[in-house]
Amino acid sequence: MGELILCEKPIAANPIFMEEVSLNLYSLEELSYYIANNIYLLNANFISMDLCHWIGRELGYKDLEKQLMESMKNHAPLHLFVGQILTYSGYLTAQEIRRVIEVIASFENKSPAECQKMRADRLMEQDRIVDAIYEYEHMIDDESFRQAPAHVEGDVWHNLGCAYARLFFFPEACSCFEEAYRRNHRDLSLKGMLACMRCAKDEDGFDALVKRYFVPENEARKIKEEVTALSRQEEIRAFDAEVDRLYAERQDDGEMTKARQILQRWKEDYSRLCQI
Repeated sequence: MGELILCEKPIAANPIFMEEVSLNLYSLEELSYYIANNIYLLNANFISMDLCHWIGRELGYKDLEKQLMESMKNHAPLHLFVGQILTYSGYLTAQEIRRVIEVIASFENKSPAECQKMRADRLMEQDRIVDAIYEYEHMIDDESFRQAPAHVEGDVWHNLGCAYARLFFFPEACSCFEEAYRRNHRDLSLKGMLACMRCAKDEDGFDALVKRYFVPENEARKIKEEVTALSRQEEIRAFDAEVDRLYAERQDDGEMTKARQILQRWKEDYSRLCQI
């Protein structure tokens, strides 16, 4: 799970599987950690007989199992159900528990589509880009979501484009922005579509989009200039020159080590964005 979790309570012989993140959990502390770090992946399906019975049978917390079963019987909302688990566990502080409960309660009274979009947006904010992409694409594939207003559907496509662009998948991002613009007609989506095509270095594709959507020549030129300016920022140009120099000279192993360290950091940052 990325870090060491001290488990002072019983460890289950048989874990419970969290399908959303493909993860086995073996203790109440791990379950609490999972909840706190995956708040926006939780939904009504988290309240289940399987979870209650696992807590009672595998971990031996019969009293907590009874409490949770009673909550299910009374159709308690998700934030109360989760609050019972976190309070009993004692893994989180009272302040942390309160924060988790407040966040869950904030999206409980919204429509399923609104909740899913909120979860995806929060995942984006937390740099969990792949998880966000999964949420956005799941929404788009949902037949019920297609009944939403066109501009709402377009905004989801726009956010999906932003997610792909964060991973440098510019052709995919461009397609998403185009789908967004067809629905929401927002200038921001149009600009995102053209900027991604420019980043993909597809001049013919850029010109085709400009003609297809009747983009004024001055606007198209402005977008080109903005993207070019970003690639020519002094810091980027200086870094490019330094890396080129190191690889060209190759005599100084110490300098090459510095370059490799920089590239390794880039790789680690990108891997972090891609992690599930």
